[in-house]
Amino acid sequence: MIFSTLKSNLMNQLSLINPILPSHSAKPITECIILSLKDNELTVTATDISVTLVNKVEVNGVENGTVVVHGKKFINIVKSLPDVVMTVKKDGGMVKIISNNIKFELAVTEDYEDFPSTPKSLSGNFITIDTLKLKTYIEKTVFTVSPDQLRAVLTGVLFSIKLNQLIMVATDSVRLVKLEDKSVRYEGEDTDMILPAKSLQIVSNAIDRNEECMIFFEENYVEFRFGAVVIFSRLINGKYPAYQAIIPANNQLKAKFDKSATISALSRVSLACNPVTKLIKFNFEKGQLLINTEDSNSSSKAEESIPLDYSGEKMLIGFNSSKISELLKNISTDMILMEINSGRKPVIIKPFESNESYDIMMLLMPSSVDNS
Repeated sequence: MIFSTLKSNLMNQLSLINPILPSHSAKPITECIILSLKDNELTVTATDISVTLVNKVEVNGVENGTVVVHGKKFINIVKSLPDVVMTVKKDGGMVKIISNNIKFELAVTEDYEDFPSTPKSLSGNFITIDTLKLKTYIEKTVFTVSPDQLRAVLTGVLFSIKLNQLIMVATDSVRLVKLEDKSVRYEGEDTDMILPAKSLQIVSNAIDRNEECMIFFEENYVEFRFGAVVIFSRLINGKYPAYQAIIPANNQLKAKFDKSATISALSRVSLACNPVTKLIKFNFEKGQLLINTEDSNSSSKAEESIPLDYSGEKMLIGFNSSKISELLKNISTDMILMEINSGRKPVIIKPFESNESYDIMMLLMPSSVDNS
């Protein structure tokens, strides 16, 4: 195998693969990548068993062939090179990487037959969506998944697919995000599937332009196809919790406030938060939202008020400062609407203005507050 290409051309593709590669694996072959050249097309494949990425890049091919090399070592070598034309060639049991007066040699992994086989391309059920839409939807949901591996279904994002409709839901039991798009292209049967957060982040990282993405799925696998990229992912087995049951339907009190002003105030006031509880208090009054906190351990306190459009009764609600800040940052409009029932019930956070392409609703459980 021999090919040459501009360093940046290859590095752009390798950067998509790097997050898949484990640093240390019980199955060392998964630390490797496959480089396969046919004419002027180089196919790069990486997998950690649960997710597989296949990427194609145009190069100047000289001699067809396939090699398996240690992934992170190869990527780090390419990354270190100047952005000029580089040559990669297999020479016996070594791969040589040459750029001007720089030369690296990397051992070829001989037992490549042990490399996990790439899943077969799926057919049948699929939805079609623009990649930049998909990237936005992933970014606005995946951050709320749970890190608790004992509750595997909560470590992923629920994709609920109906006729020309996609609902994505993620929750960590304290926060919940529900995003709905009624303009995707799908005509199959209603389907629910749970996609791992890591797989979705890899998909999002691979999107850099707007093009059509086809998402094929079957019982255990999902396949994303867009541009020169194909990503396979296993699904998370299990039934997603009945999230609809925890979304309150009687939050009658409504508060409207400026997103930027609130995030800035939260950032300042939280400097005085207790570092363990991160408790911050929202005091709702007519015309004013008072944000305050106090940490008795360090004898620190802070407060700041911002304008508020609110006509309900006075209300005190405690939140985890990090969790509410993250939610607010993922609202795309300048003004935010919060729907409230009481200081002990979940609040609903949503954009004040509707979005033409999708609807998003966020739910946050309050933190316990001492009213004394």
